[in-house]
Amino acid sequence: MQESLQIKAMFDNIASKYDFLNHLLSLGQDFYWRSVMARELYPLRENSLVCDLATGTGDSAKVIAKRGFKVIGVDLSTKMLDISRKKLSNLPFIPSVGSAYELPFKDESFDAITCSFGIRNMHSYDIALKEIRRILKKGGKAIFLEFTIPQNFIKPAYEFYMKYILPNIAGLFSKKDAYEYLYDSIKNFPDPDRFANMLIDAGFVGVKQIPLSFGTVFVHKAFRF
Repeated sequence: MQESLQIKAMFDNIASKYDFLNHLLSLGQDFYWRSVMARELYPLRENSLVCDLATGTGDSAKVIAKRGFKVIGVDLSTKMLDISRKKLSNLPFIPSVGSAYELPFKDESFDAITCSFGIRNMHSYDIALKEIRRILKKGGKAIFLEFTIPQNFIKPAYEFYMKYILPNIAGLFSKKDAYEYLYDSIKNFPDPDRFANMLIDAGFVGVKQIPLSFGTVFVHKAFRF
């Protein structure tokens, strides 16, 4: 898909400053968000196999691997994967180039699947979710960590920060247009209720959602049975 090529090119271009800007622009909260997502994997057994989609530079995969799970990290961006390979060289982690629309794995290959801040970039959500379900074992869980527009008192300040302040700060160190895209992608992503319905439509059950940081980020968890 042309969309996938554009996403790949954008992330290849910002790979070198990606981690630094994630930590800076989230005020360090991204460490907390990823730890909550990893915690939701339990009671998964040690050495279980986890697929981390849109693994990027491997920050989420690192948290997961440190908890005793084996991780295969999938991403379109080869430059991002180069960073993840070095970062996780001493952990049970294998990087793999691939698209969520056509994952290079057999049916029911994984005990769990995680995806941090990546599902909103997979614009054909129905295709991606069905493919994710395909490679997940029966009884396995899929966990998504994703931004959303908060529907509370901080919404005006949040939108102002994301639309005006964040891209300008990012532009001092990296590609400003990539961070303008960030706000647009969050704005266009389904709200939590709608995303829950999409998970159900794709064949998942037991959907659970956890709001973090005043509802600016959600953990979405669902099971395959």
